Amino acid sequence: MSSLSPRALVFDWGDTLMVNFTQYDGPMADWPQVQAVDGIAAALKALHGSCALYVGTNAQASSADQVRAALGRVGLAQYLDGIFTFAELGARKPQPQFFHNLAAQIQVPAEQIAMVGDEWKNDILGAHRAGWRSVWYNPTSRPAASLMPLQDVDLTHLSDLPQALAAGLPPSVETCLGWLWEQPFSFNLLNHVQLVAAAAYQLALWLRARGETVSPVLTHRGGLLHDIAKLAARAQNLNHGELGGRILAEKGQPALAEIVRRHTMFTLLDPQFIPTTWEEKLVYFADKLVEGGQITPLSERIAALKQRYQIDPQHLDHLQGPLQALQEEICSAAGFPTDQLIPRLREAFNAPCA
Repeated sequence: MSSLSPRALVFDWGDTLMVNFTQYDGPMADWPQVQAVDGIAAALKALHGSCALYVGTNAQASSADQVRAALGRVGLAQYLDGIFTFAELGARKPQPQFFHNLAAQIQVPAEQIAMVGDEWKNDILGAHRAGWRSVWYNPTSRPAASLMPLQDVDLTHLSDLPQALAAGLPPSVETCLGWLWEQPFSFNLLNHVQLVAAAAYQLALWLRARGETVSPVLTHRGGLLHDIAKLAARAQNLNHGELGGRILAEKGQPALAEIVRRHTMFTLLDPQFIPTTWEEKLVYFADKLVEGGQITPLSERIAALKQRYQIDPQHLDHLQGPLQALQEEICSAAGFPTDQLIPRLREAFNAPCA
């Protein structure tokens, strides 16, 4: 994880700090009913004093003073250092000018600000384009557009925000790609790791929606980086999982290093390196579903490996039982039978951007 913690957090207002009751019009401060989003009071209380806390909203019906008055009705105003609406910024999310103007007013560099919001396009994509970090409040575990989680943190409960920030932010997508390109890499390999990352990310979302403790973002980054040393290790006749793990450990990424170290074909048969966390299991498994630039059943992937590599077929045969058991474990946790896995993943890959 990154040791860099945001100096400033900018919170969306409606449905991030306060529930947006669509039956009411006009300034929220005058509504007959107002309500804080579950968990946000505890989060703000814990974060207050550790970094600057602001509101950044597209609101035009409410002025900054009226936003603060509404926040005061639910006991949140005391934690906020500043409030910015369309009137102060002259722009709306996801327009880059919204983020640039806000950063200029609080005088914090873009890379040291994180946006916290519930709308992926406005809050997450907008922040990403402006060079901010981001936290997606995603209570229903929706997938990011194109299964590409640009967010740095993905939360179903806002009360988990302080702990997530204290743990450190994972490397961004751009940082992961930069690390890949520091190594010998190819177009086909880049295509492969992006497919694995997307599949593992979707699996993580399904599991988390069913109550499992798993980080979809960390899983995605592990998928992107799982073959970081594939070509370099081949040239040196080394195990690419071990070499990749060392590379990421040297970059201060112990969790990603273990995902990479434990993803290679036969670690499932090695008690010392068998995947143990959900993130490790999902990257390992997703890697076994990608063949020829598409998602395939395990049987087709194993058959292709037997043809492509000089691997003792008996070793692969010994692997099929544990692989099937892992597939059953994942599908059971996700809440659907194994015969639905490939159709569901293919459907997710073809879903239009929200």
